[in-house]
Amino acid sequence: MRVKKYVKVILSIAIGVALVADIGGSGYLFHYAFSKNGYSSKPQGPLSKDDKWFVNSKTETWQQTSKDKLKLKARFLPAEKKTAKTVVVIHGYGTGSSYMGDYAKMFHDAGYNVLAPDNRSFGMSQGKYVGYGWKDRDDIMNWIKQINQKFGQKSEIGLFGVSMGAATVMYTLGKHPSNVKFAIADCGYSTISGELNYQIKDMFNLPSFPLVPTASLYGDALAGYNFYQASTKDTLKNNKVPLYIIHGSKDKFVPTENAYKNYQYDKGPKKLWIVKGAGHAEAKKVAGQKYVTNTIDFAKEYFK
Repeated sequence: MRVKKYVKVILSIAIGVALVADIGGSGYLFHYAFSKNGYSSKPQGPLSKDDKWFVNSKTETWQQTSKDKLKLKARFLPAEKKTAKTVVVIHGYGTGSSYMGDYAKMFHDAGYNVLAPDNRSFGMSQGKYVGYGWKDRDDIMNWIKQINQKFGQKSEIGLFGVSMGAATVMYTLGKHPSNVKFAIADCGYSTISGELNYQIKDMFNLPSFPLVPTASLYGDALAGYNFYQASTKDTLKNNKVPLYIIHGSKDKFVPTENAYKNYQYDKGPKKLWIVKGAGHAEAKKVAGQKYVTNTIDFAKEYFK
């Protein structure tokens, strides 16, 4: 009997230690990956030439108040000639609108207005926690509404995003946004949970279970969303907006397999381009002018 009691005590202690480790580890993971002051705040380096051009251009600052009372901001750069065609350019994890100058210039040079939001917790926008595209999809819908209010019935919108911005685009398509004529998703992930699972293994060599499921509880309580709900399988299944999926063949941050999943999930007009030799968010850098030509041709195909 004493042996059984001893075993029970040891098991209870072991379970208690495991629970404490899980709660502590998951809490660390959540704040590391989701907090504004976590991994997303690491230095991004100096602005590029095109970034400086964008920041120093005569942009308007647009504002909105999110459903959870955050003040969010975006840079709006009107085209040289008046047009009702606007491309929403959405940044990736750990950056902001000020780092999207390369893409903003690409669409501006093509004759379009550009709206570059700072997603919650980034750049000029408020927020303690990263939305990972899922929480941001409602914010993007509000930006789309503002564009449509400005340009009225003539409004035509394109969505463009890189990395987390690409996931944001694909999650937003599930909301059936009004007047969106095309969408381009460059190196976006399919699910938040899948990306976290991959990063935990890649960066820390740790198993995702039970850390990620427990971290999701922190997400529910603190960030206001359950990242297990975020999946392009659900948001793209009824999508009718033409979607161009781009991904680098050597992407080690958001594995290239995500591109094939996203392409498979989408049920509307679609196109897939795997840029040979490109790492994460390097498709434009590697493909050069071909990237500009392909994306602008796609936009022209669906803008009237």
